[in-house]
Amino acid sequence: MTSVSRRAFLATCMGTAACLRARAGHAEPPLPTYAAAAMTAGRLRFSGADTMHDLVAAWARGFNRFQPRVGIDNAATKLSAEGFDALLDGRADVVTFVREPFPSELDAFARKFGYAPTLVNVAGGSYATKSGTHALAIFVNSANPIARISLDELDAIYSKDRRRGGKAILTWGQLGIGGDWESRPIHVYGMPHLRESGNPPGIVNFFQQRVLRGGEFREDIREQADRPGETALDAIVRRVAEDSRGIGYSGFAYAAPGTKTLALAEALHGHGPYFAGTPDEVAHRDYPLSRQIYLGINRVPGKPLQPALREFLLFVLSRQGQLIAANDRMRFLPLTPAQTWASRNALLGAGG
Repeated sequence: MTSVSRRAFLATCMGTAACLRARAGHAEPPLPTYAAAAMTAGRLRFSGADTMHDLVAAWARGFNRFQPRVGIDNAATKLSAEGFDALLDGRADVVTFVREPFPSELDAFARKFGYAPTLVNVAGGSYATKSGTHALAIFVNSANPIARISLDELDAIYSKDRRRGGKAILTWGQLGIGGDWESRPIHVYGMPHLRESGNPPGIVNFFQQRVLRGGEFREDIREQADRPGETALDAIVRRVAEDSRGIGYSGFAYAAPGTKTLALAEALHGHGPYFAGTPDEVAHRDYPLSRQIYLGINRVPGKPLQPALREFLLFVLSRQGQLIAANDRMRFLPLTPAQTWASRNALLGAGG
């Protein structure tokens, strides 16, 4: 997979879904109800993130009320990377993704099969559940007069090659803040960019693909790592609370005294719209740094899915399946009706 097609794939699976939202005056369609078109049989093997283990088990119980002849194996793995390796090797039919795929994973899959894995969006990430694929918030010190920022500007702050265009932003004055702030340098905080595996943490991967469009991070970012008693996401917010010139990304649940979050817009040009990151904005993905969870499958282009897998996915993308998602302990956000129909149409429109 070329770097251009890989970026396009990541942008498609991570882009905001505001375009899916029914705007004022237009009612959303009702959620589809699952009804088995025909009884089927088979066995489905799931592997991947442990934060989706309970959800897959609950989906399996609900699905088996309609399709009792489909067996579902839910491997006790911990990471999406383990599930991806199993999918790549043919040991799993479905990988549970609580993050977007790493570029290295997409490259490995394309080298082996000649096409990209299929990601089926089955729920939103959580609003503010720690470890729950939560939306990202941009924190600054509460003394800072800035109130909003665009992804274009974040790219100019965090990236060294600025694929969104524009010049590097190094001072708060470049963001339109005058007075004593005009010449103050921006101190940039973030997580370590790579783990020992050679891949980034999931949050870093999301930020890099969504904000930097796959670009490289600046080398002078003040990286905060996990340590006993303090996670990296906690540390980023605490350092910003201590540093009036600081900026950093974390989750809304990590908010601390002395900090505030910024309203976000996709692009600088056009002046918005800006979204503060309310639960409703995150659920509808109007907020630009909302996240998603997926089921990943190896689908040969132009060929139908095996019947058991097709029926399971249609159950997940139904009123019954989304009600189960809404009650999961990780507080993943169920798909809106428009998002559900979009996922179903993408599934069925590709020969499902």
